[in-house]
Amino acid sequence: MRMMKGKKFPILAVILLAVGIVWLIDGLGYLIIPIPWLPIVLIVIAVGLIVNRYMGK
Repeated sequence: MRMMKGKKFPILAVILLAVGIVWLIDGLGYLIIPIPWLPIVLIVIAVGLIVNRYMGK
């Protein structure tokens, strides 16, 4: 499968999705790992997505 010119793989979006899934699984009680800093990680990733979008990179 060829990627379109100018389109990059959304790696930060995939990371954000993965962190959200881990957070959901933890919230459901299937994963017993205390992650109190997870919201901060999500905020940092989201800010990175926004900055990358507006910087044109």
